[in-house]
Amino acid sequence: MANERKLNKYILWVVLLPLLSLFTNSCITTGGNIGWPIETYVNSCDTVMIPFEPTCLSLSNYDGGFKYKRQFYACKQSMLNFTSALDEYYRCSSDKLKGVFDDLLSRVPDTLNCYVNYFKNRDEGDPSLECPPVEVPRFLHSYEADGLEIDFGVPRCIAKSNGYNFAPKMAYQLDNCREQVEVFMGKTFLSRSLNATSAQDQYDTYLRNLKWVLDQKANDAVSKFNCIAEGRKYCF
Repeated sequence: MANERKLNKYILWVVLLPLLSLFTNSCITTGGNIGWPIETYVNSCDTVMIPFEPTCLSLSNYDGGFKYKRQFYACKQSMLNFTSALDEYYRCSSDKLKGVFDDLLSRVPDTLNCYVNYFKNRDEGDPSLECPPVEVPRFLHSYEADGLEIDFGVPRCIAKSNGYNFAPKMAYQLDNCREQVEVFMGKTFLSRSLNATSAQDQYDTYLRNLKWVLDQKANDAVSKFNCIAEGRKYCF
């Protein structure tokens, strides 16, 4: 697929030297041995859920800031792990969705060509008996980002549907099916189909929306972290 996007790395906007000086000089923070475990994120590729922000952001947002240096360092590392997990989630989503559409972009026209050959010597019949409809693969996408059509926009005359058979039964119906396939393939923009979005457009739209969602989550988390690191209360 063209126009693959890569999620930018996020930067913590904390000025470390003043903060370290604060931790060193404050009577609250010197000698503290209390800290949080560093939060890790595993299997970001194997879940539909977008990674959650580190728990240290919620544990401390009523406390008026970090109390000990170890808390600060643990939360800072957890933040780095979190933003890396968002990066991995985006990359995996992009790769998996590309695989789905690459597969469909191969099988959908093959099925249409099979239909055409079926009707070469007959005017009516059921081509699905010789040309199995395309079974749409599963893709666990985030409910927080839209842009994907039902069955990824695979035309109903091509897609496998439980209990229903929408394959053309008359030779003249091939024209409508062909039109829908061309829209899905991105070869034309005119269609009477309800699923009239090309595979490429869906891919681009979903990833663009997903990137926006991930950017928002990262920015919100960084804002909370900075607020807590500055010693403020009620960091939401």
